[in-house]
Amino acid sequence: MPSRRDGVTSARPGYGRGMDATADELMVIERRLARGTGGDYAEVLHPDAVVVVPGAVLDKSACVAAMDFSPGWDEVDLGDVQLVRSADTATVVYRFTGRRGGDTYAATLASTYVSTDDGWRLLVHQQTPD
Repeated sequence: MPSRRDGVTSARPGYGRGMDATADELMVIERRLARGTGGDYAEVLHPDAVVVVPGAVLDKSACVAAMDFSPGWDEVDLGDVQLVRSADTATVVYRFTGRRGGDTYAATLASTYVSTDDGWRLLVHQQTPD
């Protein structure tokens, strides 16, 4: 079952129905982005977004351009989710594994979203590779 403590919610994989609705909603966005194109990122990223990936810190336009050139993943797995929520922000933290050809990328990801009139917008994304 999900557990809560001091604004933090965690859930085991497969507990989507019992997980906080915000975590469910944000993980739908995260799955979209994991397989997405630059257009997906252009829709979801906040205008002031910062994306921190191995070897680069990208603003919104640089991230959108990079995703337009990315070959994408053959397979992705988004693991256990932890949610940290405040009045108008929410952060999801989870394990990511992506496979492309014979290569595997594994990392802990953290994505902080801000609630806007247009829905959730990704403000900060950080990848910490294994």
